[in-house]
Amino acid sequence: MSKKIVVIGGGAAGMMAAISAAGQETAVTLLEPNERLGKKLNITGKGRCNVTNNCDLDTMLQNVPCNGKFLYSALSRFTTQDTMAFFERLGVPLKTERGNRVFPVSDRAFDVSAALERELRRLHVRTVRDRACRILRDNAGVTGVQGEKERYEADAVVLATGGLSYPGTGSTGDGYRMAAELGHTIVEPRGSLVPLVSDDACCREMQGLSLKNVELTVNNGKGKVIFREFGEMLFTHFGVSGPLVLSASAHMRRWDRETYSLIIDLKPALDQQKLEARILRDIADAPNKDFDKIVAGLVHRSMVNVILDRLEISGELKAHSVTKEQRRRLCTLLKGFALSVTGPRPVAEAIVTSGGVRVGEVQPSTMASRLVPGLYFAGEILDVDAYTGGFNLQIAWATGRLAGLSAKQDGECKKVKKERIYSIAIDGPSGAGKSTLAKAVAAQRNILYVDTGAIYRTIGYHVFRKGIDPARVPEVIAVLPEIHVDMVYSEDGLQHMLLNGEDVTDEIRLPQISMYASAVSAIAEVRAFLLDMQRDLARRRSVIMDGRDIGTVVLPDADVKIYLTADVEKRAQRRLKELEQRGTPRPYDEVLREMQERDWADSHREIAPLRQAEDAVLVDTSDLNFEESREALLAVIRRRLGEE
Repeated sequence: MSKKIVVIGGGAAGMMAAISAAGQETAVTLLEPNERLGKKLNITGKGRCNVTNNCDLDTMLQNVPCNGKFLYSALSRFTTQDTMAFFERLGVPLKTERGNRVFPVSDRAFDVSAALERELRRLHVRTVRDRACRILRDNAGVTGVQGEKERYEADAVVLATGGLSYPGTGSTGDGYRMAAELGHTIVEPRGSLVPLVSDDACCREMQGLSLKNVELTVNNGKGKVIFREFGEMLFTHFGVSGPLVLSASAHMRRWDRETYSLIIDLKPALDQQKLEARILRDIADAPNKDFDKIVAGLVHRSMVNVILDRLEISGELKAHSVTKEQRRRLCTLLKGFALSVTGPRPVAEAIVTSGGVRVGEVQPSTMASRLVPGLYFAGEILDVDAYTGGFNLQIAWATGRLAGLSAKQDGECKKVKKERIYSIAIDGPSGAGKSTLAKAVAAQRNILYVDTGAIYRTIGYHVFRKGIDPARVPEVIAVLPEIHVDMVYSEDGLQHMLLNGEDVTDEIRLPQISMYASAVSAIAEVRAFLLDMQRDLARRRSVIMDGRDIGTVVLPDADVKIYLTADVEKRAQRRLKELEQRGTPRPYDEVLREMQERDWADSHREIAPLRQAEDAVLVDTSDLNFEESREALLAVIRRRLGEE
């Protein structure tokens, strides 16, 4: 008997969930009240559909300001490259434009939705024009969905109804209500990527004016720059809108306790000196012109009176009478036209909704409800949102795919078979990408990632904080009894390191802690102190561990052993990029030298030196990108576990 799955919502996330859940053993029903699927999808990107962003996982996560960590599993299992390959397979050629934004070659959003509809038909997904009213459940979990027209039995339900933005497309908040009825907490929805309200009278005076090729800066109440970008914006009767403003709004997330101001550089191609020289030339060419005509040569006519009002200068003033101070003030105004903003427009006018189902109540590795068995979430209904550039649609594709696959594999599919416990050991030098790749593999296979480097960093951090020279081994050993290290997992599924109950996850990543970690990890007593903890984890559940002696010492009987390496120059370049992304750039030569010193120290230490285990598979990532490296590791794991 086929498992019955109902997907509520025929948008991007819902269609992807239905496609992913479809199969010989599943009967999938997709409920959508609109006449056609993908109504909101068809208007994204001004009708062109910004499908995704052609970037790596780290960049993707950096563009998710709200609960990005929660999405790590979904986004690493279905990357932006996976999305591009998916649509190419469906017959939608893609192209990458400025900012790595990905669009269909045809520039037609309808081609994307049409391809998804064809795939739904090919997979025999039943599409029903009906509005879901409530999700039915008993003590064991969900049992079905009650629609306006009929009742639909279900072993699993994927809720993908979107948020509250663009209610005309069907995002009416029904999903929030149904989730709340089942006990889920709804974080109050608000607009993200939304126009902004201003109380400055100049906005109404200039309404309809579109500024192109300007630079917009957003400052918070303390004067700190939180956004700066070049592009296009629009003045309206209520304030400002347009691509630049929508992008900026996603960074303005604390309206309840923060104030913001906008600064518009109307002449970003010219610095102050060159702009003043331009004005001097204009005056010299027509000294008897009224000053408003000079200003009209610099800004749109709709803006002339506003500029003159701010300068408190009469437009009838002759150009040759303009003083040096007045020219300076004009330059300053053109380079920094300030505008106050009082808040965002209503969420119904937003492109994306921020807020929704609290992610702490959702399992990040499956998108399953932690409260109701058989219930899954996908897309904008979750309390996640991203900046512009295709990132929000990528969230929809990735969470939709994960929710659909999880719903398909749940229930009957998981009966009878006891989960196999296995261990994967990854060793290799610093900067080879062990941690990043191990996390991605753990997410892909839904197993526990144990960051052993973080454990040693925690010990090293304690030694550093105590002011102990790590070379003084007896002093290090003496403080071991006062150390209690815990590895816990937050609601978003990520590992946190606790030192005597204190979360030191961020502190142990400080650059100076690296050498402390290396030094203390070479001490036999330290390694013995932590060895039982690591082995016990591997006895109780499937794990992947990375380090420098996992396959040789910690887990000598691991089911899979991999030695991950890369040229030291390539590793130094990767570390340099990582430091730049963190905002702590350093000279390349310095990074390379430290890495070479670390390699020597790790391979020449007396206790458990870095070396490749005899039965480990060598994987060199020097010429591989992240996705290729991940696939190489997964292929080795499948072969060693007999899955191929």
